[in-house]
Amino acid sequence: MSLSSVFVAVATGCGIGPEIDDFNQSAVAAAVADCPCGHIGYSSEEECRAEAPPTAAEQACVEALFKNIEGDYEPHLVCRTGANNRFANCLTSKTCSDLARLACLTDYADEVEDCPAFPADVQQELTECQT
Repeated sequence: MSLSSVFVAVATGCGIGPEIDDFNQSAVAAAVADCPCGHIGYSSEEECRAEAPPTAAEQACVEALFKNIEGDYEPHLVCRTGANNRFANCLTSKTCSDLARLACLTDYADEVEDCPAFPADVQQELTECQT
């Protein structure tokens, strides 16, 4: 499984306002951070960068979800944005053959686990947006 696929499996959330933009930018950065080193499932690094999730449609789906539900999800989004950014920075700071890249994924997964959890119904809808 590529790091981008793992990211999509564990990442969540978008919101309204600046949090959505920040989160979307960090989600894309985290998803494409592995493109230079493997672009598994893509014919080139460029194709990986253009097509790696989260796609514009996935981002729009999640944004629509948060526009239609009540609740303050800013802490959730801010936490995940930080985790996404640190993950992307970690991957890009390592060479493709650096085994320390695996620690980037472990640290990322631990950080996301420590973020506030979305309610089960919200998480389910987010997961549906990402598939």
